[in-house]
Amino acid sequence: MTIEVFLFIALGVLVITWSLTSLFKKSADQTKTILILICSIALVSVFYLLTYQSVSNYQEAKNEEESQRDKVLEALVQYVEANPSDAQAVKVIAEYNLELGNYDGAYRYYQQAYLANASNDISIIIGLIESTLLSRPEVLIYDLNDLVNQALAIDPVDQRALWFGGLIARANGDQALARTRWLKLLEDSELSVDMRQAINEQLSLIN
Repeated sequence: MTIEVFLFIALGVLVITWSLTSLFKKSADQTKTILILICSIALVSVFYLLTYQSVSNYQEAKNEEESQRDKVLEALVQYVEANPSDAQAVKVIAEYNLELGNYDGAYRYYQQAYLANASNDISIIIGLIESTLLSRPEVLIYDLNDLVNQALAIDPVDQRALWFGGLIARANGDQALARTRWLKLLEDSELSVDMRQAINEQLSLIN
């Protein structure tokens, strides 16, 4: 039983006991105590059973979902091995690895997808930039700024392209370009509050 479930049950005990105390406050003291104790034990037992069953069902469903996803991924990897030029299939594997935090795997598959479809899919270009920065920022076999320019040529207001573009420009010592890209990003009305805060923090470092 996890600590969250334990605390939940403990809170339930307190609520039930308080409710029963109010309900039986007019009864004789001994009878009231016995009734409260019996009812509390019975209700908490049911409460724990239902809670445990809910947690158990959730975990089983989660395990089943992960198992099915792994099977789909395995089949997709086998397909890509036979069809390495299918950039969209390779991209799916890359995205899955990025989601799991397997940045090196994501980098390898994004690179494969990029080489198969270098100029058309902005999500592949951005994915390659992100996975490169996360897995091997010190070992670059191409100019990341060129990748940013490719992405921005496809979509000049892409949030991730402008964000990573600012980071890369700043790392290259081009503070003016970094500032230009981030200010452009701040013009996006759909930008999240957290992203705005992150951009303003970066801008404060170059002002």
